[in-house]
Amino acid sequence: MLASKRQSLKYLLSLSMLSLTMNVRAQQKLKIGVVVPTLDAQFWNSYVDFMKQGATQLGVDLVVLNADNKPDGMVRSLEDLVGQHVDGIIFTPYWATAVPGLTLAKNAGIPVILTDSYPDFSPQTARFPNYIAFIGPSDEDAGYAMAIKLFSAIPAGANGKKVIGVVNGTAGTSVAIDRRKGLGRALKEHPEVEVAGEVDGNFVRDTSQTAFESLYQGHPDIKGVWAANGGTATGVLAALKNANKQPGKDVFVVAMDLNPENVQAVKRGDLLFDIGGHWLQGGFALVMLFDQLKGKPVAKQSDTVKLHLLPLTRELVPQFEKDFPNGIPPYDFKKHSRFYTPDAPAATFEMKYSS
Repeated sequence: MLASKRQSLKYLLSLSMLSLTMNVRAQQKLKIGVVVPTLDAQFWNSYVDFMKQGATQLGVDLVVLNADNKPDGMVRSLEDLVGQHVDGIIFTPYWATAVPGLTLAKNAGIPVILTDSYPDFSPQTARFPNYIAFIGPSDEDAGYAMAIKLFSAIPAGANGKKVIGVVNGTAGTSVAIDRRKGLGRALKEHPEVEVAGEVDGNFVRDTSQTAFESLYQGHPDIKGVWAANGGTATGVLAALKNANKQPGKDVFVVAMDLNPENVQAVKRGDLLFDIGGHWLQGGFALVMLFDQLKGKPVAKQSDTVKLHLLPLTRELVPQFEKDFPNGIPPYDFKKHSRFYTPDAPAATFEMKYSS
């Protein structure tokens, strides 16, 4: 009982300190730090570009750091942001960096929003009162949708089997794990599908291309590829073309992210299916963190957001281009900010086709 009371008192004191710090920050121009896993991936460049639009509209100084696909790079970047005395931090906790990152920020009184990769604990707890929200995609659902589309397109062999290869994302991240769970669910429903082999593409093009080239050489009977993200799919498509195979005819490929490069691949018929739009999560997080720092805290019931994603096939490309010119939905950051617009709608929204 005594330990419980001490923990509650500690939590209240932490909240008090955080509140005092934010009251001071609310009177000045905010500096918000962002750390992304890698800027070698087109997805993270789209994520940052959208945040920069928001920073301009909201009047925020945005400091963007690149972990360069390295766990120690993520931690060093977070230490750098704390050293710069930023007002808030948004980062993606790949490589189990949620706890060290949140601890660094907590000790400095800095509120944090995590994106994309789920830690195994919730926001707004006594352990991390500075962890105010999480925003990320419904990865398992997306992985499942990709698989079902792939299975339906692959022709069965003489033995009735449909042979696929799998190129996974960065090992150990919740993103890669949950997308693979979606594939696993689809495989259980379709015993006619056989996985020839799986490789790790680390969510980037070059690694995925090399890994898949090796897999395909050993299994030339592969007729479909489940690629964990956009960069991975781009590497797979390059590997297939180098092997004198025509994607979309000899081998079908599905992916996730809706990167501009992959949208064009769907349009050409090289890529069978893509699903995404979740790079918007960075801009959504920016609005929520901005409001938090300006005295409009994130409600407990709204502190975890799982985004449902937009599917894309070749038939849907004209509608996609009509609804999302340059791949970007219209979004007014001030209209979604409760600081600027008291009755503002939620910072997040689902990308949907108009018809």
